[in-house]
Amino acid sequence: MRMLPFLLSLLVILPAGAATAHPVGPVQVKPVQVPHAVAARAATAPPLRLAEGLAAEPVMTLAAAATAAPEQLAALAAWNAAGKIPLRSGFARPLPESHRVQLDAAALEAADFAATSGGYSARSVRGDLVWGTVISVREAHRLRLHLTEIRLPEQARLWVYGLGEEPVELGLELLRAEGDLWTPSVAGDWLFLEVEVPREAISEGAEYGFSFGEVMEVVELGPDGAPRRSGVVTGASGECLVDATCVGAATLDVVEPYRLAVAHLQFIEDDSLFLCSGALMNDTDETGFIPYLLTANHCFSSQSTVDTLESFWDYRSATCNGAEPDPLGKPRSVGGTLLATGEASDFTFLRLHAIPPDRVFLGWIPQVPPDGTILHRISHPAGVAQKYSRSRVRSSGVQFCDDAPRPQNLYAEMIQGATFGGSSGAPVIVAGGFVVGQLSGGCGGEDGCDYRNSEIDGAFVTTFPAIQGWLQPASSTTPCVPSSTTLCIDDQPGDRRFEAKLQFQNNQTSGAGQAIPLDSLGVTRGGLFWIGNAANPEMLLKVINACVPSLGNHYWVFYAATTNQGLVTTVRDTRTGRVWTRTNPLGSAAAPVQDTRAFPCN
Repeated sequence: MRMLPFLLSLLVILPAGAATAHPVGPVQVKPVQVPHAVAARAATAPPLRLAEGLAAEPVMTLAAAATAAPEQLAALAAWNAAGKIPLRSGFARPLPESHRVQLDAAALEAADFAATSGGYSARSVRGDLVWGTVISVREAHRLRLHLTEIRLPEQARLWVYGLGEEPVELGLELLRAEGDLWTPSVAGDWLFLEVEVPREAISEGAEYGFSFGEVMEVVELGPDGAPRRSGVVTGASGECLVDATCVGAATLDVVEPYRLAVAHLQFIEDDSLFLCSGALMNDTDETGFIPYLLTANHCFSSQSTVDTLESFWDYRSATCNGAEPDPLGKPRSVGGTLLATGEASDFTFLRLHAIPPDRVFLGWIPQVPPDGTILHRISHPAGVAQKYSRSRVRSSGVQFCDDAPRPQNLYAEMIQGATFGGSSGAPVIVAGGFVVGQLSGGCGGEDGCDYRNSEIDGAFVTTFPAIQGWLQPASSTTPCVPSSTTLCIDDQPGDRRFEAKLQFQNNQTSGAGQAIPLDSLGVTRGGLFWIGNAANPEMLLKVINACVPSLGNHYWVFYAATTNQGLVTTVRDTRTGRVWTRTNPLGSAAAPVQDTRAFPCN
């Protein structure tokens, strides 16, 4: 039987020309280390820590899950014990009360270190409205708070932190299409949230606010995937796991940089928190670095889930077989943009909003490695610190699974170490740091330490055509030529730098959206698309030059669409060859898109 089954099918999003722009051949891209960080936004002043200063006790408290939510703990343990994937490590719990927080002119007028609905409000030194709260879940390992019905100005800033922790800033880039977001996680059983809204935004008369009424309790797992209780790990497995810190260059020439590329992934779907692994991928464009990350489709395959993603870096022991570190003490990234995903090779490919400095972007080879090739992997089995495993490519002599055919998948026999739930999506490399696949599962039993089982990776050679437009943008660029289906958008007057196209699908047909340029009206940085009737366009799209440090040094792509048809929107920067793509599933009301990191200005 197959250990790691796939999820339901999802449309593979292809950049325009991605499958045909370059033949799949002997091209290979080397790994590279990037010393600087990629920031999601300019840093702002720290919060007042309002609730921490005013609240002697939490505003709301939940009893420990062991006594108040034993069924949810048992369900989590049963999921992991059954070998289901992705590995589960948390569940949502309702708070004693739900609250609606109003952040309007009346709240600003009344804000004088006063108690309000579910928290406290005050004015900052510069007169901005600040609201904060503190929530406790007894004996919790970590916590995340769910904010819903969010209406906040773009300038609003939010911070979340645990007792005595440094605040983690977040912005509306984490806002999901449903109008909600999950905060990044905090350690321990106290969670502080602080929200600041500029007085200038409030004075315009807009009514801002949000609601909250549940938390995500993140459970600490043992190496067998079972919850830890009173410091005791139930069950026993993973005896063959190898601490990645113990591995030297004699085993893998690029082990040091490889460690800097791998991320421990935590994400929320269907009111549960799950764990996987992933790694950064290099591209052929030498003008800048975009934090592309590769993981598995069975981990997640929707933008809504990517919006909840936390990627933890450098989560490894300080010394060989040393103490297990706390991931919250490590650098992390939050959120990202889904670019492509598919079942054939079980891959998901996304762009992170930000990464810390000193990251490594792995190289890649879109070829099937020969039989007998040694494969290396660093992953986070059971969500623990980095572990190393080594295997050998096999086209025969190992167990095969009918639902994972070759050559879309690579099969290998394990030589050293192991992978378990939580390792899913971890790219596998050959010597030199070149990715040839990412972990899909295994064939045989459920014990990763049983070397009679075979290991399955989605083959990178199968994945590559779907992500080639990002990893290998066209070396020669072609200008935008306007047509009935192509909208040319200016950066500078008359340069037609950006090419926009729309593909649609409905219950009757599919095809290309029809472009309506607006340059005759003096609008050269945007335009419209229609599908069924030229007098009733479905989409307004524009590209904004935000090439100044205070705005993040990126071109922004915004669009608003009034339809529930399936859409694939593609914008190409004709100067660099980079491609931006967003999708809307058939049957879902299209949410507005405001991507402030669509194209780097360099």
